[in-house]
Amino acid sequence: MEQYKNSDGTYTSPKNGKTYKSLKAFTAHWHYAGTTDPRAFSQRLYNVNCQYCNEKVGISNIKRHEIGCYLNPVNIVACEVCEKPIKNFRTSKGTCSRSCANTYFKSGKNNGNWKNAINGYATLCYRHHEKKCIVCGEDGAVDVHHLDGNRENNAIDNLVPLCPTHHAYCHRGLYHKIEDKIKKYLEDFKKKLSFA
Repeated sequence: MEQYKNSDGTYTSPKNGKTYKSLKAFTAHWHYAGTTDPRAFSQRLYNVNCQYCNEKVGISNIKRHEIGCYLNPVNIVACEVCEKPIKNFRTSKGTCSRSCANTYFKSGKNNGNWKNAINGYATLCYRHHEKKCIVCGEDGAVDVHHLDGNRENNAIDNLVPLCPTHHAYCHRGLYHKIEDKIKKYLEDFKKKLSFA
């Protein structure tokens, strides 16, 4: 080490040309096996890429990240709408975004109004019937009733608009009270269809 000592008591390194004030600092530099470039050190600490998503993650967190990475083949869950991998796969209800959730739950097969009809049976009913109760004329809250009780049968003449009260009549043994009005409405409706 004496050969690298300067006249003022400092040490100059032949490796990088830097001057060190003490023998201790020079010895630490001399025996350090890696690079002394601070940029290389920071890159080694922080710029480690995930093998699945290629996201840059700290070296101390890389294993935990890769175990929970949404692109890890063990964790991949496809969106029900667009089939892209879902980032929050642990808490998602089957969709990757709000847009896909709206498509899937508001207008898709999981929507309560969707039963073997292209646009749902309520939309189908209101396309052919006025959106008001055929018994009392209520137009604020209107349900759709399947006359034969089969929710899979979405024929136009099987769907009738009823207010919640008269819809409840149909399902709670009081159908006989409104049966005549419904039959009369359907007769008139079928006549309109025959003229159309």
